[in-house]
Amino acid sequence: MATLAMESAEVIEKPVFFPEIRDKAIVTFGEECSAKSDELLRGYELPDGLLPLKDVVEGGWVEETGFVWMVLGDAQQHHFAKADRFCYYDELITCTVSPKRMKDIHGVKAKDFGIWVPINEIYIDEKNPETIVFKSIMGLSRSFPVSHFVKDA
Repeated sequence: MATLAMESAEVIEKPVFFPEIRDKAIVTFGEECSAKSDELLRGYELPDGLLPLKDVVEGGWVEETGFVWMVLGDAQQHHFAKADRFCYYDELITCTVSPKRMKDIHGVKAKDFGIWVPINEIYIDEKNPETIVFKSIMGLSRSFPVSHFVKDA
């Protein structure tokens, strides 16, 4: 009589991000994350189409510091048609938000001159509030009309 040996399936738990600040954060999961992200961007006077993410698993925001994180099911790309730019989003995106500004961004890259350039700051230009500026750690910056990053109604 033959005996089948079955391997026990290991349960792999996903990491819990930022355990030291979770109790201070507003944390959302699943589909609620996209709505909260849009609300957060609008609350800080940033265009609501700036993070067109799909399959967001978790999002967190610490109001007192402005620290934000988003966990995606998988890394993804998006083409901003009006700006004719591609962006790449890692599985974990973090930044600090303040009025009209996102800084210390990690997990976001834009394609420029055929290479992926890490974006570390996005802000609305104070002198021209209809313009949004994307800065990289490599000293490059690009400006576009804010309207290129607003969700279509």
